[in-house]
Amino acid sequence: MKMKTIIKSLLSTFALVFIFIPNVNADGHSYTIDASNVSQYADMLTEGEKKMFEAYSDTYKINVSKAEACNVPADVMARSTSNGTMINDNEGIEVENSGQIPFPNPTEAQHYMWNARMMAGVQSNIVRFVTITNVDSSGNITVGEQETNIIFPAHEENVGKYEEGLFALFMQKNNSPARVKGVTVLVHDYIDSYENPRRAWSYAPATRRVRRAPDITYDTLVNASPLIVVDQYGTFNGAQDKYNWELKGVKKMVVPAVSNQLGDNPLETTHGVGHLNMDYVNYAEREVAIIHATLKDGQRHLYDSRTFYISTDSNYIVSQDIYDGQGNLMRHAINTEATNVAGVSCTIAAEMTFDFATRQYAGNSMIGKAINSQPALYNGPSKDVSFYTPDGLRRYAR
Repeated sequence: MKMKTIIKSLLSTFALVFIFIPNVNADGHSYTIDASNVSQYADMLTEGEKKMFEAYSDTYKINVSKAEACNVPADVMARSTSNGTMINDNEGIEVENSGQIPFPNPTEAQHYMWNARMMAGVQSNIVRFVTITNVDSSGNITVGEQETNIIFPAHEENVGKYEEGLFALFMQKNNSPARVKGVTVLVHDYIDSYENPRRAWSYAPATRRVRRAPDITYDTLVNASPLIVVDQYGTFNGAQDKYNWELKGVKKMVVPAVSNQLGDNPLETTHGVGHLNMDYVNYAEREVAIIHATLKDGQRHLYDSRTFYISTDSNYIVSQDIYDGQGNLMRHAINTEATNVAGVSCTIAAEMTFDFATRQYAGNSMIGKAINSQPALYNGPSKDVSFYTPDGLRRYAR
């Protein structure tokens, strides 16, 4: 009788183990969420993810894997010894050490937003030939390419070479599709947009002239896509003054993660109807800060409110839910990460935006060996200061 009790106890223990430790599927995923079991994971899903299951119940799924490490570089962590201070109505920051995470111990909504924005600056410079995609409701793909040069003057390798207060110098030329070929943009983006609002210039082949472009801010549509506005680049960039910001909490959720295979396969394979082929997108249970931005009274923006999900391991915005003026969820956006790009331990590798009304979606700043004409180069030789000037724009665009 005693032996039977012991055996029964052991069997119960094994049963508990199998309940609480998910089996790893043959494809390497821990588990898959689809229309049949989505309600079981509702508390760990964003509103946008739930809407994707509702809109594409027959084809949409989320493969959840163990989170691959995508952390802040060790040298950046070492200099991030204390929180900075937000100044000028939170449109600027002061930090103790150049190149640090602004708020290593975030307690406010905009602390997380500042951390996400400044993460790009952990690189000294970037040269990328990135792919853009626009997919209609039938799955037809329009493909484009942008040649992008970015330098981050606040990086320790660049301090003293450029105008003080600059966050990024950005030059981007459209190589395709044909309707925007040759259109080139130069942006001087400052850390403190209160003291120094963004300055921008554009070159159009039709006029062969360089002109100031003060509208390259906020919700101006980008040239390459009808679904992406300027301050959606990188999921959010630039001034934060149009919104009230609220920290909704920090919790573990199922969100996008490292998906090297998305850029390692042709677009015809990874892009489906209504959404990506989800076999090429990895998700993971990750701790995220949930930040909700609501448009201030008297302000105008295409996006009335937005919810950002910022990973606490990498400080990247990995997902965004976008609402219109009637409070309807109009778009869902995700950022995937990559760890196989030369010169960098981890980076955002694709920014995808899904529109529920039109059932179209767009890919922005996509990088990968199967989809780019040239590989991305991080922390390579820096271009001369003169490159990032209106005269430099004119020479480069022609």
